[in-house]
Amino acid sequence: METFEAEVQGIGTARSRLVLLMAEFFRSLTYLDVRARLPGFPQPLVINGSLRNHQPDVTAIQSDARATGILLDAVPIEQLADAETESRWTLFHSAAELYGAEFHIAVPRFGGQILGPDAARLRLRDLGIRAHFIWGV
Repeated sequence: METFEAEVQGIGTARSRLVLLMAEFFRSLTYLDVRARLPGFPQPLVINGSLRNHQPDVTAIQSDARATGILLDAVPIEQLADAETESRWTLFHSAAELYGAEFHIAVPRFGGQILGPDAARLRLRDLGIRAHFIWGV
């Protein structure tokens, strides 16, 4: 039997652990149609952008009256400043605004000298966008 690390396809072990925690957390909240970029989960749909297409790490539908959708990106601290992260966050923020969904970010709780959620907030500020929720995992 292959290990969890060997099964993860293309997103890296650090990110995949964040993805798994958030997918299971959303399931525990009885969110509907939880999808994750992990083996054994239905895959989230790819969101088409004008420059690049990206697949969220986790998508789900809240069990509220509006059936609010969630687009979640899980980011290890060392990837917060990457151009790839900027591209993903910009697209997911725009898609959430367009479709009345929520854009969430999951980061490790601790990231060296700064807390992970604080580092994510600073990055969002620099990009001029916002997330509905930042999860420190």
